[in-house]
Amino acid sequence: VSTQSTGIGGIVQCYHGSHFDMGGSFAYTTREPIGTVGAIGPWNYPLQTACWKLAPALACGNTVVYKCSEYTPLSTVALAGLLKEVGFPAGVFNIVAGAGSVGAAITEHPGVHKISFTGSVPTGKKIMRGCSDDLKKVTLELGGKSPLIIFDDFNLRNAVSVAMLANFFSQGAVCSNGTRVFVQRSIIKEFTDQLVERTQKLRVGNPMEDGVKVGATICKMQYDKILAYLETARKEGAEILCGGGPVTPDDPELAGGLYIAPTVIGGCTDDMTVVKEEIFGPVLCVLPFDTEDEVIERANATEFGLAGAVCTDNLSRAYRVVSQIEAGSCNINTFNNFPAQIPFGGFKHSGFGRELGEECLSYYSQTKSVFVETGEPWCPFD
Repeated sequence: VSTQSTGIGGIVQCYHGSHFDMGGSFAYTTREPIGTVGAIGPWNYPLQTACWKLAPALACGNTVVYKCSEYTPLSTVALAGLLKEVGFPAGVFNIVAGAGSVGAAITEHPGVHKISFTGSVPTGKKIMRGCSDDLKKVTLELGGKSPLIIFDDFNLRNAVSVAMLANFFSQGAVCSNGTRVFVQRSIIKEFTDQLVERTQKLRVGNPMEDGVKVGATICKMQYDKILAYLETARKEGAEILCGGGPVTPDDPELAGGLYIAPTVIGGCTDDMTVVKEEIFGPVLCVLPFDTEDEVIERANATEFGLAGAVCTDNLSRAYRVVSQIEAGSCNINTFNNFPAQIPFGGFKHSGFGRELGEECLSYYSQTKSVFVETGEPWCPFD
C-alpha cells in the first residue's frame, strides 16, 4: 500500500503533456483532472484496493467518493481518519458504505464523472449500463479464471510452490488466481502427490496467529457458494484429492466458523463447471496437457483474461507462450507477483483500464490540446 502511494506521488511529478514545434507556431497538451471519481471496491483486499484507486485519483487532482464493501468497511474508514489527521481538506476523500444500491446511486449520479470498479463481471456490466446515460468514463477490474501452465522441465518443488501461491492466498479470494493449473502429463502424478501433501499441511484458523495460512470465508453466502461448486464437481465426475468441504480449526473458539479446507481437484476436464466458472475460494483444479500448442489453446478458451503464468526453465518457450496467453497481467516462473511499478488489469470479460504504474494515471486524467499561433492567423475570407 505504501509503495503504491509513494510511487504514484513520485511518478505524477513527471507526468505531463507534450510540446509540438510547428515551425514558428506551436502546440502543447496538458493532463487535467476528470472531476469527481466514484470508486467502488470489493470485500477482498479492501485497504489495498482503496489505495490503488485513491492514490492516482488524488494525484491527478480529482476528488473521490469511495464505496467500500458492506462486508469490510473498517479499514477504509480508518484510512479516511488517517487522511483527515494529516490534513486532507474535507470533501476530497469521501466514504459511503452499504449494499449494491449505494454503488448504483454513485454510478448514476450526474455529479460523478468517472467510475472505477473492482468486482464481478455481472456487476461490472450493470455499472457500464448505469454510466451510459451521461457517458461517464469507466475502468473495470473484474473476475478471472486464470491459467497456470507448468512444463515438465521446471523444478517440481518450485512448481508446487507456484501452484499454491496461485490459489491459497486470502482463502482463494483473489481475482487473478491461477485456478486452472495445467501440468504436463509426464509429471502430473508426482506433481499432484506433492501438491496434495503440502496442501494438507496448511493450517486453517485465525490468520493473526503464527503458522495459520488459511482463514475464514468472508460470509455465509460465499461459503455456501463455494460448497455448492464442490458438490457440482463431484456430480460432474471430478475427484476431490484433498479438502473438499468444511473444516473445524484447532481453536475451540472458532468452532462453527465459515472455514473451508484448501481443496485440490483432479480428474478435471475443460468443460466442468469448476474449471469454467470463478469460484473465489480455496479450490485448485489440476488439468493434464501434452503439447505447447494444445495448452495455449485450452488456456485461452475462457471468457476471462485477467492473469496467467507459465513455468519452465526454457526462457525462449516462456516468452513464446506468455506472448500468446490472452490475459493482461502475466508472470513467468511465479504467480500473483504484481509490483506497484507495473500496470495491472485484464483482457476480455476481465475488464479494461489499468491499476498501478504510470499507465494508471491516464485513466484518472484527461488530455487538453492547445494550438498557439505566434504570427497572423490564416483566414481565406477577405
